[in-house]
Amino acid sequence: MKNVHIFLLSTVVLIFSLSACGGESEEEKQARLQAYQDSLRAVEQAKIEAMMIEMEDSITTSESNTIDEEMDETTNSEYDFSEEGQFLVQVGAWRSEEKAQSYVDSWSDRDYPNAYVIKTGNELTGDIWFRVRIGYFSTPISAENFGSELSTEINSGYWVVNKN
Repeated sequence: MKNVHIFLLSTVVLIFSLSACGGESEEEKQARLQAYQDSLRAVEQAKIEAMMIEMEDSITTSESNTIDEEMDETTNSEYDFSEEGQFLVQVGAWRSEEKAQSYVDSWSDRDYPNAYVIKTGNELTGDIWFRVRIGYFSTPISAENFGSELSTEINSGYWVVNKN
């Protein structure tokens, strides 16, 4: 108990001495206040940066899951031909009708119900194309599945188109 009284007495004497000497100057007070505010800003900035990183990670994870779900849908090798379907797979386009037709004829052993050549373009300008299409599919996903499988097999690109 005696030690506590001595400690308190010495603390009071120290405080009184400092105040008698004038304590901190105005510049020292401003510098201390500025340092305090700077440290608060640094802490707030660190919190904001942590929140931004967390948000970016969350967005990246969400986008990754969406892409995985879409890939699961489109890489499903199930497809169904449907006479009433609205979607086709276009596997090529040539300026020569004979080349386009020979491409279709080369699939005669595959039993595609609708593999055909369609003529498009402007005859007046001579900008004519012969597009090779296979179909019909009831959904774009079904057409996408078929196109993906066929493009791997024939090492070519494809497009899913709406017949309308």
